[in-house]
Amino acid sequence: MNLKRLEFTLTTKCNSQCIHCQACASPLGNEVMQVKDAHNYLTEAVAVSRLKSFMIFGGEPMLYPDRTITIFKKAKALKIPEIEMLTNGVWGKDKQKAEKLAKKLKEAGLNTIGISVDAFHLPHIPLDYPRNAAQALLEAGIEKVTWNVALVESLNAANKYDDETRRLLEMLKPVRIAAHFTKIMPVGRALQNLRQYFTPMSLEGPCGGESVIGNVLKNPESICIEPSGEVEVCWHLAIGNTKKKPLGRIISEYEWRRNPTIKILVEKGPMGLLESVDKQFRKTQYVDKCHLCIEIRKNFSAS
Repeated sequence: MNLKRLEFTLTTKCNSQCIHCQACASPLGNEVMQVKDAHNYLTEAVAVSRLKSFMIFGGEPMLYPDRTITIFKKAKALKIPEIEMLTNGVWGKDKQKAEKLAKKLKEAGLNTIGISVDAFHLPHIPLDYPRNAAQALLEAGIEKVTWNVALVESLNAANKYDDETRRLLEMLKPVRIAAHFTKIMPVGRALQNLRQYFTPMSLEGPCGGESVIGNVLKNPESICIEPSGEVEVCWHLAIGNTKKKPLGRIISEYEWRRNPTIKILVEKGPMGLLESVDKQFRKTQYVDKCHLCIEIRKNFSAS
């Protein structure tokens, strides 16, 4: 494994319960990564790889600001070049507090941040909150501050969600930061609430890997660690658990051919997994290969 990027899902808890959330985060989420574990993961990952970037997201990581900042300090001490966070900006409610937090984040080593702003977050978070957070981060000297924007189709699409998101971005133009656009995947609550917007894709063929950041299953360059210790190379696709095996060994001993599920995905794709299940799967039920793959593997977990 040529690991270049390490991600932490710090918590499953979020102040919001957005209808598009692929992680199904909510105020009811109760999993939180411990600082001691996070420090160990960082130390072990750096010992066996050359990390170029490290990211914390959730849930909402800034529901635990002290924990988040402490973990960033460790990443800075380990000289990881890009230290990143994804947040919904709820901590920008109070301008003065936001300014203090932004300075602490800067001092801790944070240099890249995406603030989620779109039609899905707005019902839960007034636009002033992420606006205040962005301005505080810019004033603190954070190098890369962007809007993280979830789209159903595209910014110019006629559906009500993308239309509202376009309006919000117009309102935020005076802040003068760029937007990073991500097309919503049929995962989690997005599948439950937005299915009519997903265009069915072919289910045939091998799986190249995670589609958002392009992680390749044969030689992953990124892993995400959950509060439970699960180490994932794709959506809910674990290659080990840090509670059972040290992260350094999980990384250094990874071989895709030795993982039965990943071997099938690489060679045959999600359709190949159907040979291992008794349940009848109808192709028309699934939007794309990712959707089919996740549902089949849920069946593995239940059996």
